[in-house]
Amino acid sequence: MYNDLINERLTHLRAAMKSNELDYYLITTADYHSSEYVADFFKAREYFSGFTGSNGDLLVWEKGAALWTDGRYFLQAEEELEGTGIALMKMGEKGVPSIEEFLEKNMLPGERLGTDGRCIPISRGNRLTDTLSKVNKKACADAENPYECSLIWDVDLASAAWNDRPDLPSEKIWFIDSSNVGESRAKRLERVRDKLKAEGAKCLVLSSLDDIAWLYLMRGNDIEYNPVALSYSIVFEDKALLYINTDAVSASDVEALKTDGIEVKAYSEIVNDLKTIDEYIEADGAILADPDRLSYALYMSITGCGDMKNRLVLKTSPTVLMKAVKTATEIENERTAHIKDGVAVTKFLYWLHCLREDPLFVSGKRVVTEMEAAEVLLEYRKAQEDFIEESFAPIVATGAHGAIIHYEADVKSNAAIEKDAFLLMDTGAQYLQGTTDITRTFMMGNASDEMKKHYTAVLCGNLELADAYFPEGTTGPNLDVLARKALWKLKLDYRHGTGHGVGYLLNVHEGPQNINQKGRLGRLGTAFEHGMITSDEPGVYIPGKYGIRLENMMVCIKSGESEYGEYFGFDTLTMVPFDARSISAEDMSEYDIELLNKYHRKVYETIAEYLTEDERAWLKAETAPIAKKL
Repeated sequence: MYNDLINERLTHLRAAMKSNELDYYLITTADYHSSEYVADFFKAREYFSGFTGSNGDLLVWEKGAALWTDGRYFLQAEEELEGTGIALMKMGEKGVPSIEEFLEKNMLPGERLGTDGRCIPISRGNRLTDTLSKVNKKACADAENPYECSLIWDVDLASAAWNDRPDLPSEKIWFIDSSNVGESRAKRLERVRDKLKAEGAKCLVLSSLDDIAWLYLMRGNDIEYNPVALSYSIVFEDKALLYINTDAVSASDVEALKTDGIEVKAYSEIVNDLKTIDEYIEADGAILADPDRLSYALYMSITGCGDMKNRLVLKTSPTVLMKAVKTATEIENERTAHIKDGVAVTKFLYWLHCLREDPLFVSGKRVVTEMEAAEVLLEYRKAQEDFIEESFAPIVATGAHGAIIHYEADVKSNAAIEKDAFLLMDTGAQYLQGTTDITRTFMMGNASDEMKKHYTAVLCGNLELADAYFPEGTTGPNLDVLARKALWKLKLDYRHGTGHGVGYLLNVHEGPQNINQKGRLGRLGTAFEHGMITSDEPGVYIPGKYGIRLENMMVCIKSGESEYGEYFGFDTLTMVPFDARSISAEDMSEYDIELLNKYHRKVYETIAEYLTEDERAWLKAETAPIAKKL
């Protein structure tokens, strides 16, 4: 029935394509701000494909459709696309073309590609135009086919073919006090302007929602789990413009912003102001914009005015790195947030321990589902002071569901927690003191030798990466092997990054740093700096059986200097035990055992006082030192 619904929606979309004389139509996952997670209004790709993952692009043509997504979602996409007729393109796999390569091979002279240019960044729009130029170059060599392909970037077919499309979000906007972050927005604006001056630019156009939230100490609720508000901003040498839903902000906050030289304007006014931006700056003034964040549509608004294209400097916004390097206040607050979260998650693990020991559960008479377990964990978090909301949709996956890397239970898939099976839980929270993200895999019974071997390999990868020491200039790809080498010895691996940056009371995923074999967008990546908070999450996934992922948050800290320069390391923020029942000491080195015992000792010393007597006794046993058998 559901697949029939997807086919019906695709039929409506193709009818709209025909009306607009389009041969191909591209629907991306992003909103107008290149956000990773989006509000319901922007979930057009999900609406027309049925695929619910957070990353993927849908390309539709008259007689077919294909969806591109990454390794986190291969299993999920296979299930959700079944019966739709949409082909799954597994990004990064051998022989699988990119969308641009697919178009270059399949588009015919004179055909038209359509997309909503508000939902693709400048860099993506330029790649598409470069692709069509290659197709046209081939066509021009053919006297019988002189017609050129073209990119139609200003057509929104989602609205045309989606009758009950949700409204744009317009939730209330709120502001955090500067004492909560250790820096005023006036100071942050000053730092941004210093960077602009160094670049020789007269203004910065900002589109990324978390950058804007960071800059103005602003938070919102327009995207579930991400405390941001739909907004744009332009920062000039002597003032700043903030484009938001003016009905969502109080008059007192507008006045407070005005005091800092920030003028509030309606969200939609950004288009006209960019078209006339030469009225704000002198004739030779350069404009800085981030090609991976500012939309192609806004780029065309700017470049359509006189010589603006020559004055546009396309570089990563300085706010990206500033936001990633947390202040001393933010770091200390994050420690507090992780203690609170550690208490909540540890209480939940004790609850799971009691469940797995319950004779009714063992006999199958007591049934607890994935979604019910997620609700129990949420209640423990809600009991913590200054809890705001979850930081992403909880992943609670039993047995084979754990092999679906970003599985999210719904009414249809919600399964009973299995006995003698792994329960993988990737969850997080937003507290006033910061954002958390943690994954634990818990054995609900007795683990097989294979399970223990795989769990222990993942654990060793987590511990060894957290213990890394490295010189200034080191990037994520330099460190990634530490998390994978124990798995590689078993001829195993995982199809996702090892670590991502995490915001401060912001998005659970942020850059520019990451820990990945290939770095961000295929580049070497950004060097780690003191104050960056990053995840450490190796895993292994056995389709049809189970998944294991163990994730802690770490803050990068200075560790000293030598004749070779400054050195850095990591300090683990997450305070939650690993599952003692799943660990095989015989598969660990003395070094790994020492790291585990050290971490568990710190966990107990940090959170034991916040637990009940029974919970504390269990934690004491769970974190007891281990050793190899003689």
